[in-house]
Amino acid sequence: MTVTSTRQPEVSGVTDPAELLIREARAASRRRRQRVLVIVVAVLVATVAGFLAVGNSGPPKHVNAPVNTDPGSVGVPKTLPYPATLKMQRGLYDGGGHIPALPWGRVIPASQLRWINIKSSGAIDEWGVWRPNGDGGLYPVRSTDGGVHWTAAGPLLATDWAGGGIYYVGKVISDGPTSVVMVSNAVIDVTTDGGRQWYQYLNPASDWIIGGQPVSVSIGIRIRPFPDGNLPKGSYATYVLNDARHEWVRTSQSIG
Repeated sequence: MTVTSTRQPEVSGVTDPAELLIREARAASRRRRQRVLVIVVAVLVATVAGFLAVGNSGPPKHVNAPVNTDPGSVGVPKTLPYPATLKMQRGLYDGGGHIPALPWGRVIPASQLRWINIKSSGAIDEWGVWRPNGDGGLYPVRSTDGGVHWTAAGPLLATDWAGGGIYYVGKVISDGPTSVVMVSNAVIDVTTDGGRQWYQYLNPASDWIIGGQPVSVSIGIRIRPFPDGNLPKGSYATYVLNDARHEWVRTSQSIG
């Protein structure tokens, strides 16, 4: 009996050149699509990273921009209107050369006492501002007997001469018989030796209201903004005098 095999003969590998070209073209197309996909993904990742970086950095900051480090606002840039120190210059207003200086300690005549119209509070030791005959010049004066007698205690503070108006003082803050601060919206005049030597700080903006600030050592002042000024409303700063360095050192502040 003859056995006939039912197994189909194996199909040999494709040798048709046309079929080979078609397969190669399809493979090349797949590789191109993969490369394009990789490039697209890379571009998307870079774009998203750029948006995240811009969002986290916020607006550009100046390298010297002051930063408010008060609790609750750490790292938030904010204008600091009150300097860390107020460096004073030696001497007072120097524009009154046409007005003779009074010798230190000269007794003010009784007829002139009515022109001492800005005074500090004090039972015995008092400081004041004298305007001779009610004219334009101002001089610092002091009394050690409760205001009965007054003596000259320094050079000209201010005058109505051109440019001298900003130096007029409107408040006297006494710290005993040898120390006093005389202030306005623009100027801080200080002596700690009875008026023999004076130091001055000038705020050209003339937008401060200055008052006394009780401190345990030295002399203290408190500065706040003038109502119609540009400083933040409700802000203030306190300063203590460093007499050795002739400067006021800020000890606290509130931006408001």
